[in-house]
Amino acid sequence: MAKASDTLLQVENLGFRYPGAAGRPVLRGVDFRLGCGEVLALLGRSGSGKSTLLNLIGGIDVPERGLVGLQGVELTRLGDRDRTLVRRRRIGFVYQFFNLLPTLTASENVALVLELNGRSHAESRERALAMLAALGLEACGERYPDQLSGGEQQRVAIARAMVHGPDLVLADEPTGNLDAATGYRVLELLSAMAAEHGAGLVVATHSREVAEWAHRLLVLEDGVIAAGGDQSR
Repeated sequence: MAKASDTLLQVENLGFRYPGAAGRPVLRGVDFRLGCGEVLALLGRSGSGKSTLLNLIGGIDVPERGLVGLQGVELTRLGDRDRTLVRRRRIGFVYQFFNLLPTLTASENVALVLELNGRSHAESRERALAMLAALGLEACGERYPDQLSGGEQQRVAIARAMVHGPDLVLADEPTGNLDAATGYRVLELLSAMAAEHGAGLVVATHSREVAEWAHRLLVLEDGVIAAGGDQSR
């Protein structure tokens, strides 16, 4: 566990159920901390609450109770607009299904993040192309998502998540639609990019192999953290 002074992300007593949903809550008091530069895996079966937890950490959803803090900023105390600004400026997302906009080229998908943060079109394009090049996608900048392989699309998604220099990167089943070899390469790229930018990384997965690749593993079962600890890669 990270020391308090090194803590990037703080999650305390997080509880959540979907509005109007009957029965047991999705999360029932989740607690953990993430250190600066740390890679954390959230391991759990489908329906265990992993994606919900990432949405709460990222300020997309609001918990019933508990705290989410990002280097002293309590997302759970912010309104919709302020959470959106924190998410846009300080958090990067990588999704299983890539979530690339089909009508934009690879470079435009990446540059959009910067333009939403107030960067000029010219600067955004330059930085987007540089980020794609860093991921071995020099030749893909003007291609549309349907002209890219699954591995290429996921690398574009990583570029989009990292281009604005986020403090925290959240990855939801980032290898779920990839073959094993491509998935491993994507994990290595994601980890290397996060380390280069000094970002903390949380990867939600149902794969024990993916989870064992992280610095630390937390097992999510029935809405609570059932197990966790340090591990080496």
